[in-house]
Amino acid sequence: MKKIFKTINFTILASSLLFMGSCKDFLDTNTSVDTEEGTALSSAGQLQMVLTSAYRQLYFNDQGGDRVYAGLPGLQMYVDLGGADIVSHTNMGGNQVDTYKYEASRTQTTGTSDAIWTMMYKIINQTNKIIHAIPAAQGDQATKNQILGQAKAIRGICYFHLIQNYQQTYMIAKQKKGVILRLDPKEDINLPRATVQQVYDQILVDLGDAKKLLNGFDRADKWTINEDIVSGQLARVYLVMNNWQGALTEATSVYNKYNKLMTRDQYRSGFDDAISNAYPEVVWAMKFTATNNLGGGTQFNFWYNQDEKYGEGYTDGPIYAFLDFFADGQYEKLFEKTEDRYQFWKRTKNANKEWSTKWAYDKYKHYGDANGAVQGNTRPEVTLMRGSEMLLIMAEAAAHLNNGMGLTYLNRLQAARGVKNLTTAAAGQNLLEAIYVERRKELLCEGVTGLYDLLRLQKPLVRIQETPSYVEGHYTWGMSNLDGYDPKSPNPTGTLPSNDYRFICQIPQLEMTRNTALKEADQNPFKGQGQ
Repeated sequence: MKKIFKTINFTILASSLLFMGSCKDFLDTNTSVDTEEGTALSSAGQLQMVLTSAYRQLYFNDQGGDRVYAGLPGLQMYVDLGGADIVSHTNMGGNQVDTYKYEASRTQTTGTSDAIWTMMYKIINQTNKIIHAIPAAQGDQATKNQILGQAKAIRGICYFHLIQNYQQTYMIAKQKKGVILRLDPKEDINLPRATVQQVYDQILVDLGDAKKLLNGFDRADKWTINEDIVSGQLARVYLVMNNWQGALTEATSVYNKYNKLMTRDQYRSGFDDAISNAYPEVVWAMKFTATNNLGGGTQFNFWYNQDEKYGEGYTDGPIYAFLDFFADGQYEKLFEKTEDRYQFWKRTKNANKEWSTKWAYDKYKHYGDANGAVQGNTRPEVTLMRGSEMLLIMAEAAAHLNNGMGLTYLNRLQAARGVKNLTTAAAGQNLLEAIYVERRKELLCEGVTGLYDLLRLQKPLVRIQETPSYVEGHYTWGMSNLDGYDPKSPNPTGTLPSNDYRFICQIPQLEMTRNTALKEADQNPFKGQGQ
């Protein structure tokens, strides 16, 4: 029986994370059963320490996070870079560019397929230790329930991200091989891939248990998982599973508590200060601080949106800016010019042609920390779940249930965002398509649309390249790995078919090598839609 151990580092050193980029070799880590060495878990206080470490990994992935793999905020970039709505420059290189380009390394065993796998299994192993030790640990039962509930919720969240990235979507892949269900820290590492159905069953068990255990738990901080966050996660899971009644019930329970939606001014400035300003619709959020900062590797550094007066250098503005991300021209066209969310503009005064033709987007503007603009510091607050998302889940579920409320829910959000031409389709596919568009408009870079929606909705990826007559389109490097792309075409378009395995990561080489229960036939295909 093979066991591999690694010590927890409870002190996060921001300097060690500074500009950790494409040079990071994700295959130099151990397998998915890395654990803490000699950690005493005999009391609730000691278990709380391990839980805190699991949270830190979930939010920052401080033991090897590279931008798009830097915990949940990183995955917010990853998920939408795999879609059609973000255009990425190559300024800084790194895995965010590879993700956008659909480089072969994204799904090959010799590339970065290990990144999400290793991140999530490290966290899962920490939660497994808590879940295994909690019955015998000293402490009052209420405290132990709160720790156990959070641990189970985190494990369910991690498995949900794993299964979305390592196999096709639930509705077409229930009996296909999913990921490895590791539920006990003392298990042999040699375990097979569970089916997609088995993984979703476990996710529902974990989240269901967590919801009961956290009932009545009064959290002190927005980053702490409580019953509302668990219900929101269940709504997300049920959406993928097409359990429309479950999605509607869970999303409604959250929305009823977080239904005061952001105002125009809050939406335009509220994605770096949602905690500080206590926006009522924010269900879940975390913040970067001086001791857990990624050193300028957050999405706030990547969006090309600093004011023109700062010039075009990486250090010209109040934070270190990569000037990498733009909004695609087709995405900008989804918005009415008069609606309150509309905040696209072009850097025409002092940018070169390659940048000035693209749409800058202000949703993720950030100007330093609370003590003033400090060059190089990025201390934003990152929103992880909002009432608006729950309202959109309610709209989609209601539309499928045909209960007459889908359009009402959609129009409620549209009206709050200042849309003049509200959707009028009362039912059917036209209503559903309007809801899908509204998700893209409302939730870009919040970790739930992009790649994830393309998979669950079984839609193809479609990108249109920039041309002299359409300068707001995708760069050539975002097109060359897609199907059907002809750079000589007057309207160059590239696609990936729905559920193509290029959306999906392969099982990491290290896992395939060390886990004797896995055979070559257990590997995901590199491309194609499979059988």
